[in-house]
Amino acid sequence: MRLSCSSARWPIAGWPWRRLPVLVLLVALFGGALGSGTAHAATGRNTAGPVVVVGVPGLRWDDLSPRGTPNLWRLAGRAELANMSTYTVSGVTCPVDGWLTVSAGQRASFNSGAPRECGLPPSPSASGSGAVVPGFAEIRARNLRGKYAASVGSLGTAIHRSGGLTMAAGPGAAFAAADDQGRVDFYASAPEAVPSAAWASAQLAVVDVENIQSAGSADITRTRRAAAVRQADRRVGIVLTALPASAKVLVAGVSDTSRRNSLHVVLAAPAARPGYLTSASTRRQGLVTLTDLTAGALSAAGVPVPGTVVGRAWHPNREPVTVAAAASSFGDANRAAEISQHSMTPFWIAFMAGQLLLYAAGALALRRDWQGRRRRRVLAATRTVALCGAAGPLATYLVNLLPWSRSPHPVTTMLACVAGFDILIVAAALAGRWRRDVIAPGTIIAALTMVTFAADVMTGARLQWNSVTGYNPIIAGRFYGFANIAFAAYATAVLLTAAGLAHLLVTRGHRRGAVLVVLALGAAAEVVTAWPDWGAKFGGTIAFIPGIVITALIVAGRRISPAHVVGCVVAGVGVIATSAFVDHLRPPAHRTHLGEFAGQVLNGQAATVVSRKAGAMLRSVGHSPELTILTVAALLFLWLALIRPTRWRAGALELAYGRAPALRAGLGGAFATSMIGFLVEDSGISVPGIALAIAVPLALAAAVRALEPVTGRGW
Repeated sequence: MRLSCSSARWPIAGWPWRRLPVLVLLVALFGGALGSGTAHAATGRNTAGPVVVVGVPGLRWDDLSPRGTPNLWRLAGRAELANMSTYTVSGVTCPVDGWLTVSAGQRASFNSGAPRECGLPPSPSASGSGAVVPGFAEIRARNLRGKYAASVGSLGTAIHRSGGLTMAAGPGAAFAAADDQGRVDFYASAPEAVPSAAWASAQLAVVDVENIQSAGSADITRTRRAAAVRQADRRVGIVLTALPASAKVLVAGVSDTSRRNSLHVVLAAPAARPGYLTSASTRRQGLVTLTDLTAGALSAAGVPVPGTVVGRAWHPNREPVTVAAAASSFGDANRAAEISQHSMTPFWIAFMAGQLLLYAAGALALRRDWQGRRRRRVLAATRTVALCGAAGPLATYLVNLLPWSRSPHPVTTMLACVAGFDILIVAAALAGRWRRDVIAPGTIIAALTMVTFAADVMTGARLQWNSVTGYNPIIAGRFYGFANIAFAAYATAVLLTAAGLAHLLVTRGHRRGAVLVVLALGAAAEVVTAWPDWGAKFGGTIAFIPGIVITALIVAGRRISPAHVVGCVVAGVGVIATSAFVDHLRPPAHRTHLGEFAGQVLNGQAATVVSRKAGAMLRSVGHSPELTILTVAALLFLWLALIRPTRWRAGALELAYGRAPALRAGLGGAFATSMIGFLVEDSGISVPGIALAIAVPLALAAAVRALEPVTGRGW
C-alpha cells in the first residue's frame, strides 16, 4: 500500500494552521498559571498539611505514663504505635548518628562509628531564614565511602525534588532535614522559636527535643531522667499546640543517650484508632527500624521514597489496642531484649567452657584403660554428657516457650530453664530401646532440633526471638528467617538426621531407599532455608546443597570429586538466585531482603552489600573469640581424639563408622556445609563454630558407644 500526503490520508495536512497563534497564546497563559502554582509551592504553602517528625533521643515506652507525660500519652491515644530498633553503625547509637540515619534512610555515622560517649549535635550556620550544617559535604562523603554507603541528605533532597520545603527546629533536626548540600529552608534553634506560619509552610518539619539527652549520658539517676522526660513532654505539647490541624505527626526516640542500648518509642498520628505498626523490614507486629522512619515520613508526605533508602514505609495491622496495654507490651519486649543482649557474652563464654570441658573429659575417658564395670560407667557418663552438649542449642530456643523475662531473676531463670530443657531432650533420646544403637540417640536429638527449627521459622521465628543463640531487636542483625547460628544448627541437624535414617535403612538392605531419603529430606530442608517467607537464607542456601549431595554420595558408596563440590555450589547459587528473583517480583511492601538484593543486583548496587558481608566474614574470627576458640578446639578434638589418636591402635570414631557407616556421611556433609558457610555467611566463624558444637559431641557419643560391647538390636 502506498502512503499519500493528501488531507484524506494525512490529517495534519488539513489542520487549520491559522489558529496556531491563538493556541500558542493559550498554552503560554496556561503554562504561566502552572508556573505560578509551582512557584507558590516552592515559596512555602503546603495545602496538604506538614509532616512533622518529633525526635526525642532516648525516649522509651517505660518513660510514658498518663500523669508523667500527658501530652505524649494523649497523642498515643490517637496514634499507631511501635517499638523502634535504632541500631546504626556502632554499639551505641548517639543522637547525631540517629539523626543522620533518618537523613539517609540507611545506617549512618557522624564519625568512624567507634564506641564513644554521646554528645550534643553541633549547631548549624544560619543562612537567611534557613541554615547549613557545617561540614556536611565531608560527612556525606565519609558515609558514602562507608560499609553501608549511606546517602546522607536523601530525606531533605526528596522533599526538595517534590517541590516542598523543609524546616528544622534544633541542631539534631537540621542534620535530619538537610538536603544533600546540607541546607534546610527554615531553621529555628528550638521548637519554641518557630513562627506559627512556618509550620504550615513546610512540607517536612523535623523537631529536636533533646531534654533526655541533655540531662546526662552516663549514670543518670531515675529521678533526674523522670524530670527530663517531663520537660520533653511539655515541649512536645508546645509543638502539638502550634501545629495546624492537618499535620501528620511522627514521634520517635531516634537514638540511645547512654551506654544502655534499648528499643525506643515511635508513634504515628493521627490514626483512626490506636493499633500496632509494622513494616516489611522486621515483619513483626509492633516493631520498626530507624531507617523505616525515613520511608514513613516520605510516604506520609506523598513523596516517592528514593532507592538509597533501605527502610520500608510502615503500616498498621488494624488490631485495636489501648495505649496502656501497648506500653506495657513494649516495655516487656524491651526488657527481654536488654536481658538477652546482656546475657549473650556470658552465655557464650560458659558454652565455650562447657564444650572444652566436654572435650577434655572425652579425651580422658578414651585415653585411660578403664576396666570392667568402671569402664562401662565412665563410657556411659561420657556419652550422656556428650549428648547434653549437642542438645544445648535446641534448649536455648525451647526456653522461649516460657515467660522467663518476667521472672524477678530473669537471667538465672533462663539458664535454669535451658538446663532443664537440655535434660529433657537427652532423656527422650535415651528413653527407648534405641539407646543401645551407636547413632540412634544422636539422631533423636538431631531430629528434634531439625523439626523445632523448621517449625519455628515457618511460623514466624518466635523461638529465635531474644534467644541468646538467635537474634535480638536491639542488635538488629536480623528480624526474620534463619539467623546464622540457627542455620548452622539446623543444617547440621538435618544432615545428621538424614544419616541416622540412612543407617536404619541400610542395615535393612535398602541402600537405594537410604539415598532417596537423604535427598528428599535435604530438598525439603533446602526449601525451608531458601523460601523468602521462611528461612530467607542467602549464603546458607548456597552452603547447604554441597552438604546434602556429599551425604547422599557417601551413603551411596560413591567417591567425591572437586567437580561435585563446585557443581553443588553453582546449584546453590542458582536456587537462591531464583528465590531472590521471585521475591523481587512481589510488591515492595512484601519483599524480603532477598528480593531487595535482587533489585540491587539489577541496579548495579550490589557490590556494597557483598563487600560489607565479606568484610564481616573476615572480621568474625577476631570479633568472636569464643566461637573461634570453640571451632579450633572442636577440630583438634575431632582429629586428635577421635580420628587419629597417637596412643591407640584405632580411632574410636573408626569403630563407630564400622557399626554405623552412615555416620561418616552425615559428619562429612555437615563439615562441608559449615566450611562453605564460613566463606559465604557474614558471621563467618559462627557457622562452623555452632555446627561443630553439635556434630562433634554427637560423634563423641557415637565413638564411646562403639567402644562398648554390642547388646541388643538398637533401632
